[in-house]
Amino acid sequence: MAEFIVTIEADSAPQIVLGQILLGGTVTALKLEKRKLVSVSELVAKYGYSDETIRTKCISINQGSNGKHMYDPDAADALLRNPKFRRGSRRKN
Repeated sequence: MAEFIVTIEADSAPQIVLGQILLGGTVTALKLEKRKLVSVSELVAKYGYSDETIRTKCISINQGSNGKHMYDPDAADALLRNPKFRRGSRRKN
């Protein structure tokens, strides 16, 4: 009997259980792997902010050197989804 590995990337967990028959085979093991670190260019493509803005906001979670900025994708997501990127004073009516 052969073993096949299927990789699924999603924002939420798929509805797969042990013992389920899936694609002609039985699911015998489930394993969640933590994603590797992401670079500034990947975060620029995902969020649309400039690389300087991302480096500034994520300076506290930088796990790379000063030349190569690498971030945990979950922590960077939490910091960059917060829409507090405003400059200047508040508008007065």
